[in-house]
Amino acid sequence: MEILLDWKSIGSLLATLMFIRTALRDFLPPEANQALQRFFNHVLAYLQPKTVSMTIEEYDDSYSNDLYDSVQTYLGSKSFTSAKNLKVSKPKNSKEFTFTMDTNQTFEDVFKGCRINWSFHTIEKKSNDGYSSSEEDRKFFQLSFHNDYKELIRSDYLPHIAKEAEVIKFKNRRRNLFTNRSDDHGRLWTSVPFNHPSTFDTIAINPVLKEEIKVDLEKFVSRKDYYTRVGRAWKRGYLLYGPPGTGKTSLIASIANFLEFDIYDLELSSVSDNSQLRKLLISTASKSVIVVEDIDCSVDLSDRKKKDTSADDDEVKLNLKKDKKGSYLSMGNSVSLSGVLNFVDGLWSSCGSERLIIFTTNHKEKLDAALLRPGRMDKHINLSFCDYYSFRTLARNYLFVEEHATMKQVEELLSVVKMTPADVAEIFMSCDENIDMGMGNVVQEMKKRLIAGSEKTPEVKRFEDVMEEENSEEELSN
Repeated sequence: MEILLDWKSIGSLLATLMFIRTALRDFLPPEANQALQRFFNHVLAYLQPKTVSMTIEEYDDSYSNDLYDSVQTYLGSKSFTSAKNLKVSKPKNSKEFTFTMDTNQTFEDVFKGCRINWSFHTIEKKSNDGYSSSEEDRKFFQLSFHNDYKELIRSDYLPHIAKEAEVIKFKNRRRNLFTNRSDDHGRLWTSVPFNHPSTFDTIAINPVLKEEIKVDLEKFVSRKDYYTRVGRAWKRGYLLYGPPGTGKTSLIASIANFLEFDIYDLELSSVSDNSQLRKLLISTASKSVIVVEDIDCSVDLSDRKKKDTSADDDEVKLNLKKDKKGSYLSMGNSVSLSGVLNFVDGLWSSCGSERLIIFTTNHKEKLDAALLRPGRMDKHINLSFCDYYSFRTLARNYLFVEEHATMKQVEELLSVVKMTPADVAEIFMSCDENIDMGMGNVVQEMKKRLIAGSEKTPEVKRFEDVMEEENSEEELSN
């Protein structure tokens, strides 16, 4: 009964509205009727949501649309948990699977309080006879949002998509190790996948120095606006110096893994002249580490103040020999000191961004002061012989040991015996993870080096006296 009454009420209401509509149309002047109609249209338009749509097509006038690729990458990472149909692939140079939205799929994104509805569409192109055309299908993304957020979408959201897509692509790419040794195709750089396992957790250097380097790297990669504001190219130079076997190469690999950068290993002896060196520099990518190992052995960069005044400071050449008349003949390499300086800090060094330039040497004192100044080599890192903290890292990595009965003895020996981390690591590797054998062999090797030293410092003599007393006490106790 109640339902019937409700239907009767609705019917009466509709009849009343029709009567009012007819009365207004018949009795009101046409001008008033039009004004009233405009008023109601305005009210209805105000009550309805104001949506704006944008279309991002795959090709723009036959050219690839970079924004389309960015949207595809961005939405692929966002829509994995919500979209019902996804396309999955694994590009050749990617570390992870790539997901993209399938045709006619929708996805809602929220950005700064604005709700953006995304959809992906494909329109198949057909020829005049109704069959599929040989031309590629039209693919496009469509986003819709409230009209009030139009400026937000233009100035903030679309740049945000492009930036996030670059980060995703950067994280997902396979990192490479490049070398400038020429190949059959005439390319300036050839590459292999970079899979070096060294990290800041495994590298055996002083923990204070390790933390200092990590903080400096984090500060460097986060200061893009700062470098622009002060008018400097976004790059930084590191000089790693110290005896062989102290971990310079391992530190470079750790830095590259920490930053997730590619490495360009520059072999200066393979560079013909300054012009080729400049071409190699500008062909390196941003977010990369450019490495020149043993810089003092690759090119003559020794201190000009120590050279014969008759030498040409700006054109110090490699691999030169004299002919029968005493004249110098070039052997195919004419990289000069000025060329290297311009490579590190010249105008061409700004053709790229977020790059780390690392030189290594065993003899820092041989390098010219112009190369060592800030702006070229901004940070000098001394990697010296193994200390107690480095030894503990090696023991943890190779023997899985934190504490051992010989640790105190090792600490005392390391204060007077010079052993590189490479020396210690080689001993540990020969012990097949046998803790007692590994620690014992290291102590034995340190004692041999201590005894073999021809010139004994007062510290060594005091240490030998302590060792003799300890041995005497052991013999008495036995």
